[in-house]
Amino acid sequence: MEIISKVETLRQALQVYGELTAYELYQHTGIPTDQIGMLLRHNINNDVVGRGWKGKNRSYRLLPEGERKAKKPRTEKDYQNAVSVLSKTVERLFPDIAAQAVEREKAADYDNAVPLWLQAKGLAALDINIEYCHHRAQFCMAALDRGWSRQEGGV
Repeated sequence: MEIISKVETLRQALQVYGELTAYELYQHTGIPTDQIGMLLRHNINNDVVGRGWKGKNRSYRLLPEGERKAKKPRTEKDYQNAVSVLSKTVERLFPDIAAQAVEREKAADYDNAVPLWLQAKGLAALDINIEYCHHRAQFCMAALDRGWSRQEGGV
Protein backbone atom coordinates (compact mmCIF):
# COMPACT_ATOMS: atom_id res chain seq x y z
CA MET A 1 0.00 0.00 0.00
CA GLU A 2 1.35 3.40 -0.98
CA ILE A 3 1.53 6.08 1.72
CA ILE A 4 0.57 9.52 0.43
CA SER A 5 0.40 12.88 2.16
CA LYS A 6 -2.82 14.53 3.28
CA VAL A 7 -2.35 17.25 0.66
CA GLU A 8 -1.96 14.66 -2.09
CA THR A 9 -5.08 12.87 -0.78
CA LEU A 10 -7.05 16.14 -1.01
CA ARG A 11 -5.77 16.82 -4.54
CA GLN A 12 -6.74 13.31 -5.64
CA ALA A 13 -10.23 13.74 -4.18
CA LEU A 14 -10.62 17.03 -6.07
CA GLN A 15 -9.41 15.35 -9.24
CA VAL A 16 -11.90 12.48 -8.93
CA TYR A 17 -14.96 14.36 -7.60
CA GLY A 18 -14.43 17.87 -8.96
CA GLU A 19 -15.43 20.93 -6.92
CA LEU A 20 -16.01 20.06 -3.25
CA THR A 21 -16.66 21.89 0.00
CA ALA A 22 -14.50 21.28 3.07
CA TYR A 23 -17.23 19.07 4.55
CA GLU A 24 -17.45 17.01 1.35
CA LEU A 25 -13.66 16.65 1.33
CA TYR A 26 -13.87 15.46 4.93
CA GLN A 27 -16.47 12.85 3.92
CA HIS A 28 -14.26 11.54 1.09
CA THR A 29 -10.87 11.71 2.82
CA GLY A 30 -11.48 11.74 6.58
CA ILE A 31 -9.31 14.86 6.95
CA PRO A 32 -10.91 17.27 9.47
CA THR A 33 -12.59 20.30 7.87
CA ASP A 34 -10.61 22.79 10.01
CA GLN A 35 -7.33 21.50 8.47
CA ILE A 36 -8.33 21.49 4.79
CA GLY A 37 -7.81 25.20 4.06
CA MET A 38 -4.42 25.15 5.76
CA LEU A 39 -3.31 22.00 3.93
CA LEU A 40 -4.34 23.43 0.55
CA ARG A 41 -2.87 26.92 1.20
CA HIS A 42 0.36 26.26 -0.76
CA ASN A 43 -1.57 24.83 -3.71
CA ILE A 44 -3.96 27.80 -3.66
CA ASN A 45 -1.09 30.29 -3.64
CA ASN A 46 0.59 28.47 -6.55
CA ASP A 47 -2.65 28.34 -8.57
CA VAL A 48 -2.98 24.56 -8.49
CA VAL A 49 -6.23 24.70 -6.48
CA GLY A 50 -8.91 27.35 -6.89
CA ARG A 51 -11.44 28.52 -4.31
CA GLY A 52 -15.07 29.38 -4.80
CA TRP A 53 -18.46 29.16 -3.11
CA LYS A 54 -21.19 26.56 -3.11
CA GLY A 55 -24.03 28.50 -1.54
CA LYS A 56 -22.63 29.74 1.77
CA ASN A 57 -19.82 27.18 1.93
CA ARG A 58 -16.26 27.57 0.66
CA SER A 59 -15.42 25.14 -2.12
CA TYR A 60 -12.18 23.95 -3.68
CA ARG A 61 -11.38 22.67 -7.15
CA LEU A 62 -8.30 21.74 -9.15
CA LEU A 63 -7.48 24.37 -11.74
CA PRO A 64 -6.89 23.12 -15.29
CA GLU A 65 -3.41 23.82 -16.69
CA GLY A 66 -4.82 26.62 -18.88
CA GLU A 67 -6.22 28.57 -15.89
CA ARG A 68 -3.01 28.48 -13.89
CA LYS A 69 -1.02 31.68 -13.88
CA ALA A 70 2.41 31.47 -15.42
CA LYS A 71 5.14 32.19 -12.91
CA LYS A 72 7.04 35.33 -13.76
CA PRO A 73 10.81 34.96 -13.94
CA ARG A 74 12.70 36.53 -11.05
CA THR A 75 14.68 39.69 -11.61
CA GLU A 76 17.54 41.37 -9.76
CA LYS A 77 14.99 43.49 -7.90
CA ASP A 78 13.61 40.31 -6.27
CA TYR A 79 17.04 39.62 -4.77
CA GLN A 80 17.95 43.13 -3.55
CA ASN A 81 16.89 42.39 0.02
CA ALA A 82 18.76 39.07 0.00
CA VAL A 83 22.00 40.85 -0.94
CA SER A 84 21.71 43.28 1.97
CA VAL A 85 20.98 40.43 4.39
CA LEU A 86 23.95 38.47 3.06
CA SER A 87 26.29 41.46 3.32
CA LYS A 88 25.15 42.08 6.92
CA THR A 89 25.88 38.44 7.72
CA VAL A 90 29.35 38.69 6.19
CA GLU A 91 29.97 41.96 8.06
CA ARG A 92 29.19 40.14 11.32
CA LEU A 93 31.36 37.14 10.42
CA PHE A 94 34.56 39.12 9.79
CA PRO A 95 35.01 40.47 13.34
CA ASP A 96 34.11 37.11 14.88
CA ILE A 97 36.63 35.17 12.82
CA ALA A 98 39.31 37.83 13.26
CA ALA A 99 38.75 37.70 17.03
CA GLN A 100 39.14 33.91 16.96
CA ALA A 101 42.39 34.30 15.01
CA VAL A 102 43.67 36.81 17.60
CA GLU A 103 42.89 34.36 20.42
CA ARG A 104 44.67 31.51 18.62
CA GLU A 105 47.66 33.79 17.97
CA LYS A 106 47.78 34.93 21.62
CA ALA A 107 47.78 31.28 22.68
CA ALA A 108 50.72 30.70 20.28
CA ASP A 109 48.52 28.27 18.33
CA TYR A 110 49.84 29.57 15.01
CA ASP A 111 48.87 26.42 13.15
CA ASN A 112 45.16 27.17 13.74
CA ALA A 113 45.54 30.96 13.52
CA VAL A 114 46.76 30.92 9.89
CA PRO A 115 43.53 29.50 8.34
CA LEU A 116 41.44 31.83 10.52
CA TRP A 117 43.40 34.88 9.35
CA LEU A 118 43.04 33.77 5.73
CA GLN A 119 39.30 33.23 6.21
CA ALA A 120 38.97 36.68 7.80
CA LYS A 121 40.94 38.13 4.87
CA GLY A 122 38.35 36.65 2.48
CA LEU A 123 35.49 38.21 4.47
CA ALA A 124 37.05 41.64 4.98
CA ALA A 125 35.35 44.53 3.17
CA LEU A 126 38.04 47.21 3.63
CA ASP A 127 41.42 47.07 1.90
CA ILE A 128 43.20 47.90 5.14
CA ASN A 129 41.57 44.90 6.87
CA ILE A 130 42.46 42.61 3.96
CA GLU A 131 46.09 43.76 4.15
CA TYR A 132 46.16 43.41 7.96
CA CYS A 133 44.82 39.85 7.85
CA HIS A 134 47.32 38.96 5.14
CA HIS A 135 50.22 40.26 7.26
CA ARG A 136 48.97 38.45 10.38
CA ALA A 137 48.75 35.18 8.41
CA GLN A 138 52.32 35.73 7.14
CA PHE A 139 53.50 36.40 10.69
CA CYS A 140 51.89 33.18 11.94
CA MET A 141 53.48 31.19 9.12
CA ALA A 142 56.88 32.71 9.96
CA ALA A 143 56.34 31.85 13.63
CA LEU A 144 55.62 28.24 12.65
CA ASP A 145 58.78 28.15 10.51
CA ARG A 146 60.80 29.43 13.48
CA GLY A 147 59.27 26.93 15.88
CA TRP A 148 57.63 29.51 18.15
CA SER A 149 54.51 27.45 18.67
CA ARG A 150 53.80 26.27 22.24
CA GLN A 151 52.75 22.90 20.86
CA GLU A 152 56.32 22.30 19.73
CA GLY A 153 57.81 23.30 23.08
CA GLY A 154 58.60 26.90 22.07
CA VAL A 155 57.62 30.08 23.97
